[in-house]
Amino acid sequence: MASRLTSVRSVLSVSATDADCFRTINDAIAAAVDGDVIAVRPGTYRESVVIEREITLSGAGSAGEVRIEASGAPAVHLAAERATVSGIVLSHRDGEAAVDLTAGSLRMDECTVTADSAVAIAVRGGAELHARDCRVTNPGGAGLLVFDGGGAEVRASTFTGIATTAVVARSGGAPRLVDCDITESGGAFLAADNGGGTVKNCRIERVNGPGIVVEENSTLSVDGTTLSEVEGVAFLVGAGSSPTLLDSTIVNAQAQAIVLVQGGTATVERTEIRGARGHGLHVLDSSRVDLTECVFTDSGHDAVLVGSTGSANLTKVTVTGGTGSAIIAEDNATVTLTEPRIERTKGTAVIARGSARVRVDGGTLRECGTGALWEGAATGELGGVVVEQNLGDGVVLRSSEPVDLRGCRIERNRGKDLRDDAGIAQVETPQETPPPKTEKSDDLTTLLDQLNTLVGLDGVKREVETLVRLHQMAERRAAAGLPSPPLGRHLVFAGSPGTGKTTIARLYGRILTALGVLRTGQLIEVARADLVAAVVGGTALKTAEKFDEALGGVLFIDEAYALSAGGGGNGPDFGREAIDTLVKLMEDHRDDVVVIVAGYTNDMRTFMAANPGLASRFTRTIEFTDYTAPELVTIVEGLCRAHDYRLEFETRAAVHAYFTKLPRDATFGNGRTARKVFEEMVGRQAYRLAEDEHAPAVALTRLLPEDLGPLPGSGIGAGAGRIDQEQVDRLLSDLRGLVGLDDVKSEVSSMVDLLDSARQRREANLPVPSLSRHLIFAGPPGTGKTTVARLYGSILAAMGVLAQGQVIEVSRADLVGEYIGHTAKRTTESFDRARGGLLFIDEAYTLSSRPGGGQDFGREAIDTLVKLMEDHRDEVVVIAAGYADEMEGFLAANPGLQSRFSHHVQFANYTADELVTIVSQHATKVGYECTASTVTALRSHFLAVRRDQSFGNGRYARQVLDEAVTRHARRMRGITAPTISDLCVLLPEDIPAPSANGKPPGQG
Repeated sequence: MASRLTSVRSVLSVSATDADCFRTINDAIAAAVDGDVIAVRPGTYRESVVIEREITLSGAGSAGEVRIEASGAPAVHLAAERATVSGIVLSHRDGEAAVDLTAGSLRMDECTVTADSAVAIAVRGGAELHARDCRVTNPGGAGLLVFDGGGAEVRASTFTGIATTAVVARSGGAPRLVDCDITESGGAFLAADNGGGTVKNCRIERVNGPGIVVEENSTLSVDGTTLSEVEGVAFLVGAGSSPTLLDSTIVNAQAQAIVLVQGGTATVERTEIRGARGHGLHVLDSSRVDLTECVFTDSGHDAVLVGSTGSANLTKVTVTGGTGSAIIAEDNATVTLTEPRIERTKGTAVIARGSARVRVDGGTLRECGTGALWEGAATGELGGVVVEQNLGDGVVLRSSEPVDLRGCRIERNRGKDLRDDAGIAQVETPQETPPPKTEKSDDLTTLLDQLNTLVGLDGVKREVETLVRLHQMAERRAAAGLPSPPLGRHLVFAGSPGTGKTTIARLYGRILTALGVLRTGQLIEVARADLVAAVVGGTALKTAEKFDEALGGVLFIDEAYALSAGGGGNGPDFGREAIDTLVKLMEDHRDDVVVIVAGYTNDMRTFMAANPGLASRFTRTIEFTDYTAPELVTIVEGLCRAHDYRLEFETRAAVHAYFTKLPRDATFGNGRTARKVFEEMVGRQAYRLAEDEHAPAVALTRLLPEDLGPLPGSGIGAGAGRIDQEQVDRLLSDLRGLVGLDDVKSEVSSMVDLLDSARQRREANLPVPSLSRHLIFAGPPGTGKTTVARLYGSILAAMGVLAQGQVIEVSRADLVGEYIGHTAKRTTESFDRARGGLLFIDEAYTLSSRPGGGQDFGREAIDTLVKLMEDHRDEVVVIAAGYADEMEGFLAANPGLQSRFSHHVQFANYTADELVTIVSQHATKVGYECTASTVTALRSHFLAVRRDQSFGNGRYARQVLDEAVTRHARRMRGITAPTISDLCVLLPEDIPAPSANGKPPGQG
């Protein structure tokens, strides 16, 4: 079995079948002496290996060909002073550990540990592990546990598929990870109970829980490491621990990026926190952090929040972008900022509130919502800081305590450079006194400040400011004796309800008054009912009356499209009379009134076509896009502040998730929906606290996640006009979650990538290739074509490609009329309903097949459709669906169809396994379970059923489930007292046999 010479290292071979080999690894170890090599030939060895000699255990053959499988006892246990294991798969289940080291030093090279145990590798009691190029998986527990003084150095290895935490250091354990990957795990690294360790140049991604946790008086050094897509807190420090985080990156943390609690301290240097959905840094509970040369980019909440009695020293920190504020100190927190660079945050650059103290030495606060704000009883100082070009005020002082301003340069802010509402500023180095402003300019500045403080509406604000500058330029040209540029003051406000159209209209009137363009600036709001009468001649009088009220100000006509839509009956259309009257009055009083008409984007096109004079009078359209989820959260927070409520962090996250998932259908009201959500939360909180007579005052102001109501029923839709990447990602995830359809998912994803690339090229002023968004869905029935069409429409709306994303589903009966001319009308009506969304034509091939010998109105529908697709190429996406062969005939019916439908998506029949999955998913939704034997019976059914052209695929699977539920109910009649299990579990006898003719169960 082996040749042995004195003082020569021997090689012992192990094989289950080969001659002259040991049959088991343990037999070979028993025969070996220190220094021997045991070569294990390919095969599976079911034994628990105890290494009692200082040997090398080496797998022969290719990677994965040598396996040790054990159950209960460890796959490998080290009982020698040192040993090496290389090139072997160690598989283990139903026990404490796959590899158990209690003493000695084990070297593992190119091994795979596949466990379904409490822990994959355990190192304790002074034992040491040295691993390189290894792979560890454990869907049943932790990856590597180092405790009780154990040590480990792991290099160039991967931890993946770990149920709990990939690496755990406890009670003196101190593992060192270098160049390792941790992915698809419940957590990445936990140091607790005086644990420690090092994480250097590692990659941590797609972690379902927290990333790195250091607690219970532990330490950890993290250097050159990237954490991305971590669901929980990416870096959590607590309970007296003191880690360091150096030269690292945290990307797309789904919660906060860094959190310190319970007196934890941390040193963070040269680290970038990018795209965190929560706070970039959150410090609480007397914790302290020192940050040096760190960068926060595009935080989904405030970049840095220091609360309670926490403290933070931030040196040369950069904060750029983000939907919240940059630095916030509240309660009794202390924050020192040295040479910060804060730019382009949506909120305020620096906020001190409560009794916090904030000191800022040097640096710049530029192009943020507001530069710096002290309020409550906060104090501090601003020394040598440049505060400029912010969208609101430069420095706002509303605190009851003094704030020192020393040697600062505060200038060119859109609001006031220094707003000292409390009169507390102590300015040691006075700024240059700005030139005095006229009363008119002061008023205009205040109004523009009000405009810029509104949530969202960036495009609207820019349009209004452009109009203001046009009027100012006209005034300057007039003063210079030059002709004024053409100015169209009347506006079309297009967009969904609840997006601030009335608020902007009111501000616009006041702004024009401040500019001297209007005399009084009052806003007169009207709708169809205020202008249209029920008798001939009455409409002109009512319209003229309201118009006269608006002279000198603004006439705001909400839902103006209703004037062109008729009254809904067969009588005369007095709405058109109102439009005609309005056009004449606008001409007669062109310089003494501004008219704003508002409504849905698509409907306003109909309104503009109602009278030839409208287009020349309304020369500018301002699009009001739907609010994004973060903007809706900001609206709710504003309502909370106005009514003395507060959202806890968890509540804010729950509200954000609610708005992210909220269907953007016809009932979605944008700001009105946000107010409704707030009011419902207040009502739920009142109900929750009604019976708690001793609830403290603070509880009366706190809104909790349980105060948030359930989501309404799902629907189609998305924000219009700009990309909502969060919504796009969620919809693509829904697409990927569909059963089967791999080719379909790939095709649709490719289309999305093409459209996104075109958008990016357009934004970069590069030429955009011509792209056809229309699709042919070819395949048998029941394969998910309608479901995919709905998702595709929603995705395009979320990308800003479509305005609304509604899906209008039609068939031949909806498009084809009964006489000449009727078909064109029906087709046009269906197409118009789909404008801004998607038109889905099921069984489209029936339009090209003549049902009888008479007039072929289906061809007329196709011809009309081709023209409409050309006339409105950027407004509607058309998907034509049907059997693959028949759709070729449809495309041949008109020469224009082939060029318009250049993308074909093939839907294949579901496999038997996919049909089983569909049945199982639907069964789970309605409260039934399928046993393993039931799944086998289902698979046999679907393999045996005859599949012809009429086979219903997913529909057939649902019909099988319906029949199984019926048979289950029949079986329950024979059980006197059925248990919960009896009522929920479907058995093989509940599964119907396939019919000989392939018809659905119960129909054959």
